[in-house]
Amino acid sequence: MIKTPKSILKALIALFVVQIPASQALAASGELDIFRNGAADMSDLVSTMRAGVEVPELKDAQPRPTRPVAGNNELLHFWEDLKEDVFDDVCKEIKPDLSEGVSIPDVGGIEGKFKRFLKQYPDNRIALVDEVGLKLDAGHNFTDVLNVDGNPFNVNIGARLEGKSIVVRKLKEVKYCKEILTLLDLRTVKTVLPPTARRIGAMQPGEVWKFPASIRVSVGGGVSAPVQPWMSVSFSLGHSRERKPSLTLFRMDENKLRFRIRLDRAEVTHGGVSAGTSFDAGMIGLPEAENFFTKELNRALVKEFNKYIALRFGLSHSRTKGKKILLEFILDANNREQLEKLEDFLKGDLTVIRKLIQLGAQFSDYSEQDDTAAGAQSLAEFEQTVGQELGLNATFAGSNHFNSSSNGHNITLPILYQREGSAGHRYDRYQAQGSDEVLHVNNAFRNVSESNINVPFLGKVHKHTTNQSMYVVNYEGRDGSISDAAVVYQRYEGYVKHDESRAKGMIERMNEILKYAGSRGEGTNSEYLIDTDALFPRLDPDNATETDEWGRPVLNSKTYRSAIMSFSLVFTKTAVKDILGASGDLILKATLNVMEGLDREIMNKVRHLLRVKDDGKVEYDWKEARKILRSYERDDFDPIDIVRQTCYHASRIIADIFSVRDESDWRARSEKLSKVMSGRGKSRLGYENMMQIAIQLVNPKNLYASLYFQTDKRIKKEENVSNTYQVYNPEVGQIFGQQQNGVTSLRDRFADPSTLSD
Repeated sequence: MIKTPKSILKALIALFVVQIPASQALAASGELDIFRNGAADMSDLVSTMRAGVEVPELKDAQPRPTRPVAGNNELLHFWEDLKEDVFDDVCKEIKPDLSEGVSIPDVGGIEGKFKRFLKQYPDNRIALVDEVGLKLDAGHNFTDVLNVDGNPFNVNIGARLEGKSIVVRKLKEVKYCKEILTLLDLRTVKTVLPPTARRIGAMQPGEVWKFPASIRVSVGGGVSAPVQPWMSVSFSLGHSRERKPSLTLFRMDENKLRFRIRLDRAEVTHGGVSAGTSFDAGMIGLPEAENFFTKELNRALVKEFNKYIALRFGLSHSRTKGKKILLEFILDANNREQLEKLEDFLKGDLTVIRKLIQLGAQFSDYSEQDDTAAGAQSLAEFEQTVGQELGLNATFAGSNHFNSSSNGHNITLPILYQREGSAGHRYDRYQAQGSDEVLHVNNAFRNVSESNINVPFLGKVHKHTTNQSMYVVNYEGRDGSISDAAVVYQRYEGYVKHDESRAKGMIERMNEILKYAGSRGEGTNSEYLIDTDALFPRLDPDNATETDEWGRPVLNSKTYRSAIMSFSLVFTKTAVKDILGASGDLILKATLNVMEGLDREIMNKVRHLLRVKDDGKVEYDWKEARKILRSYERDDFDPIDIVRQTCYHASRIIADIFSVRDESDWRARSEKLSKVMSGRGKSRLGYENMMQIAIQLVNPKNLYASLYFQTDKRIKKEENVSNTYQVYNPEVGQIFGQQQNGVTSLRDRFADPSTLSD
């Protein structure tokens, strides 16, 4: 057993800093699997659009919990990102480590960097991850290419070939410390290599083998200038080309084995500027380096302290363009002949990387500009090439062309606060072998992660992450015809170490959208609300045993280990037509309907004076309005300001919606719609706030919503919540569920696998 100083230090700090109450025993979770509890995914929408499904009249409007439906890889990605850098458990931080170049016996002859760690599934089960990597770097740094007031601008040109063997095994326990002996027993290290039929056949259900490779060529540069002895400003830019072929094996059950081949190519251009402080060893009380070990240890410690106690601020921009090919085969895990052919395909050590490179070269000329028929032919040829070697027909073959641009920011206030965020737009073109249609997806997104109490070597104690996306989807037929658009609003949100009110608030924020469905500017409808009081029963104030300093009853708000939510709201083609065809008067009514408090009261007094012009601008008789609102005037408050601001705001919302239908073609219209719905229009109103307006303009029978919610309370005698709610249309919910059982969403298939998935 080998422990790094960093691993030991993490465990020691955790033992002194963090108290773990014995009463917070982990509730048994059985076999509940979050992978099968996601909200409706893209395959639902695709199948619905293809079949022309429109929803029947509502029979049961009240949201109700349903059986878990097929989930999505995107939710698992969100879960892993939420939990990645937080402090969960002392035993989680213990990681055996072997330095690069040390040979590991009896694991396929690989020499390289080795990592072994524990990771938690959303159902609380622990996974053991073995990762062995091999890297070959080549490159050169050109220093002092330019000199800006004494500050050198350095340029680096590099190339890297990197391969990995990753094996993920689901363990029996739900506590990290109960699996610590398994973690430290290096005799159980497992790798993908050698991929023999015997070893593949011995995989356990749920076990994942991955062999991703990366071939990267890049050029970049940067300059850094001190503005104070303790602070510097930096600027960087770069361009890279990357190929990421990968193979994955997943033992689905006792009889089925899934084999996936992914071939990804991307070009990335990026630039950024940052300002912040940094600390050396002496500034944080460490001795000066006297030998190699001390130098390397100090470097690791300083890097970790800088991560949390340095003041930082940064902005970045990136553009990406690429394409992906995905092949999927389902093998009989008990068929010796099939396993031997798979072994032949994977045979060798580094030849696996060569095999992936060769396959990647075969689709180099496949272009986004190819029409549907040409794209289908390219896929068929690629599928045939691989299928002949395996002696199998692919169960799925598809392609994805994409381009995206995004802006990012990060802020670090030492110990107290960290914030990271990104926002941008992405276009994807999906095509599946055997289909006569191509799927076009315009996606605007905004992701924000905030944390508090960030302790070096332990991680973040409190964390809140929200990922939002606005998808506009069109189908293109073989004849080039384009379908009308459908829209999906997707929200993932999660908390770590926050109180019950924050968990409840996630659902209540979605209720603030659901309650406006079909209201057409006239009040709200409680039939579509999810009962949060039933999910989170609160203490009766009459039974409170404590009072605060003002004599008010104290209602104890419980702290949850974590809580996550996935919410999808689908607007069918008919619903989108209703939104884009809405009159200015209706949009104005919907805007006024979401106002609250004094603003709502003032606007109700003068709403009969408002008039929408042909160009969408809202006018009113300000003289008459002032007479009506005379009683609201104060020395420091003019009610006409509220009227003026509201009319200006409503005019901008109307202009945004009108601008979409004024676009000349479907591609421009879809891109514009995704941007307007995400707050990149004139109104700057997007995501949940725009949904409150848009959902009023449609008939609820043309909507579908699904919400999944799960908690990890770790509270004695309290069970976790794990429910999926189908909202608006139970009949359509059943259709979506059937579709999800038959096909995995395109987006999930093409998404990069998370650590725990294939």
